[in-house]
Amino acid sequence: MISRTTTIVLVGATLFLTTIPAMAEDVAVRPFEEETWDEDPAKVEEVAEELGLVDLRSADLSRTQRSNGYAGEGLDIRIPTNAYRGFGPFDRLEPVPQEAWFRYHIRLSKWNAASTGKLPGFAGIYSSSGRGCIRPTETSPGWSARTMFGAPGTQGAPDGKVPVGTYLYHANQAGDCGDGLWWGSLEQGRWYCIEGYVKMNTPGQNDGVLRTWLNGNRRLNMTNVQYRRAGETNIGVRHMWHNVYFGGRWPTPNPLTLQYDEVVVSDSERVGCMRPFTDIGNTMHARSIRELHALGYLYGCDYRKACPHEVLSRGEAAAFLSRTLGLPVAGRDYFNDDNGSTFEGVINRLAAAGITRGCAPGRYCPTRTMTRAEFASMMVRALGIRGPASDAFRDDAGHSAEGDINRFAAAGLTSGCGSGKFCPDSPLPRDETSSFFHRSLSLLQPLGQASASSAPPDWPPEGDPPPIPPEEQD
Repeated sequence: MISRTTTIVLVGATLFLTTIPAMAEDVAVRPFEEETWDEDPAKVEEVAEELGLVDLRSADLSRTQRSNGYAGEGLDIRIPTNAYRGFGPFDRLEPVPQEAWFRYHIRLSKWNAASTGKLPGFAGIYSSSGRGCIRPTETSPGWSARTMFGAPGTQGAPDGKVPVGTYLYHANQAGDCGDGLWWGSLEQGRWYCIEGYVKMNTPGQNDGVLRTWLNGNRRLNMTNVQYRRAGETNIGVRHMWHNVYFGGRWPTPNPLTLQYDEVVVSDSERVGCMRPFTDIGNTMHARSIRELHALGYLYGCDYRKACPHEVLSRGEAAAFLSRTLGLPVAGRDYFNDDNGSTFEGVINRLAAAGITRGCAPGRYCPTRTMTRAEFASMMVRALGIRGPASDAFRDDAGHSAEGDINRFAAAGLTSGCGSGKFCPDSPLPRDETSSFFHRSLSLLQPLGQASASSAPPDWPPEGDPPPIPPEEQD
C-alpha cells in the first residue's frame, strides 16, 4: 500500500488540503505563496468552497490578511478589542486517519492576553461536544486537542512570556470544560515551531497518545488518553482546527495579533520544524541571520532565501532599521527622489527620527548601495552614541564618517574588515548587516518597544458576561 501524507499548508495567507505520496525521508510541503486572504468578507462562501474549508466565517476574512510570514508570506490574524474570534475554520482530513502529526510556525507579535484562549491543533468534531465547555458523551461524541495560551507571566511562565499548553477534551474529563495541560511559554515577537501528534485509542481503552514539541523539543507525552468510547470506531483525527480564539466567556479587553505560517499535517510521520532559509550555510553570519529572522526583523529576499552575499541598498537598510526600531509613521515627506519607492515610508520615518540626513540636499538615493561608513553613521545616530572616541582604524583618516566609525567601534559593534581597516566605502552585504544589527539589539530594542497595554485591574469584570454573537463563537 502506498503511504500518504495529508498536507495542509498556509503560506501567502492560503490554505489548501492535498493528499500526495510521501517521500522516503520527508513529508511534502506546499506553500501556495500566490494565494491571499485579502478577499471581501462578503465572498466568504465562495472562498470557503474554493479552499475547501469548513466553518469559514466573514469575521475570519475581515480579521486576516497576507503579511510577511515565517517563510515568504503568511497569515496575519487579529482579534480586535471586545471580540473573541480571530480565525477558526477547519480542514477536514479525508480519509480520516487514526494517527496524525502537525507542524506550524507562529509568532505572537502583540499578545498581552488578559486570560486564556485557543490556538491551532487537532480535533475530531462529530457533534456539538469537544468545545465550548460541552463535554463528550455517549450520545454526543467528539474530542479536541488544540494548543492553548494564557495571560503573560501566568501558569509558571516567566514574566512577560505567554504560557502555552494543550486544551484537551476527552472521554474521561472530570468537568464540562476541557483539561488544561501547560507545557511551555513563548516570548512575544519571536517565531516558534509547534508540533503535535495524536494517536487514537483502542475504543473504550485508555491507550491513546498525545505528544507536543516546541522548537523540536518534546514537551508533552501522554499515552493514556481516551478520545473515544467503546463502539466509537468511526471517531478519528478528523480535523486540523485553525483556531485563534480568546476566552472564555468574556471578550478580550486588548487587541491581539499573531502571525501563522507553514502549516503541515502528515498521517505517516512526524513533520519537524522548517528552516526559514536554505542559502546561509556558507556564511559566518548565519547565526545573526537566523536570530534576526526569528525576531521578525529580517524577511529574506525570496521564499526561503536570505541572499546573504547580495549588497544592501540604502532603501533596504532603511526598512531593516525602521523595523528594528519600531519607528512611528512620519508626518511629512523629507526627500524628493523616493516618490513611489517601496521604501518611501520607512525612509521618512528614519528622517523624522534624525537617523538619516540623506545622500545630498533633498535626496536619499534609495537604490544606491549602502556603504559601511553610511551604515555606521545611521547606527550611531539610532543608538544615540555620542562623545569622542579614539581612532580605531587606519583607513578612514579624513573620511566624513570617521567620527561615527570610531564611536561605532568604541561601542563594541564592529571590529572592522580586517588588518586594522574598516573599508568605509565598501558596499555592505546583507549577511554583514545582520551581524551589525544582531550586536546592536540590546541597545536598539528598548527604543522600538512600545509599552504593552495591560488588562484592567478588575479583570474579569463583575456581573454576567455578554452573550457571544454567533459570528464570534468558538
